[in-house]
Amino acid sequence: MLTRAQIASRIPHAGAMCLLDSVLSWDATSIVCSAAAPAADHALANADGVPAVAAVEYAAQAAAVHGALLDDSAAARAGMLAKLSHVELANGAIDGALTVRAELLSRVATGCMYDFSVADAQACRARGRLLVAFSDE
Repeated sequence: MLTRAQIASRIPHAGAMCLLDSVLSWDATSIVCSAAAPAADHALANADGVPAVAAVEYAAQAAAVHGALLDDSAAARAGMLAKLSHVELANGAIDGALTVRAELLSRVATGCMYDFSVADAQACRARGRLLVAFSDE
C-alpha cells in the first residue's frame, strides 16, 4: 500500500492536483487506488461539484502510479494522456470516496493502454480506455 505522499512522488501532479490518497493493491497488470470524497475546494470542482468527467483524471493518475511501480521508480515518468476511447460517464457529480481501478492492456517503450473504472458509493462514475504516450525525455 502506498500513501498520498508516496503517490505524489511518483506522478507528475503536485499539491491539490494529486487526486489519489492511497494504493490499495497492485500487481503486474492492475492497480486499485482510493481517493477521499471531493472537498468543496477540489481542484476540478465547478458550481455543481466535481463532474463525472473528472474521474478520467483519477484513472490517468492511477495508471501513472502503476507505471512507476512497474518501473520500480520513485520518480515520475514524463507522459501525457493521448487518447480516451469507449468512455461512459454517469450523470451528476462525484458523490463520496472513490475506488479507482486500472487494468494494463499493453505497454511498449512509447506508451501504454489501460481499461479503467472509477466508482463512488452510489455508482460507477466513469469507465473506458486510456492511452498514455511517454515523452522522449
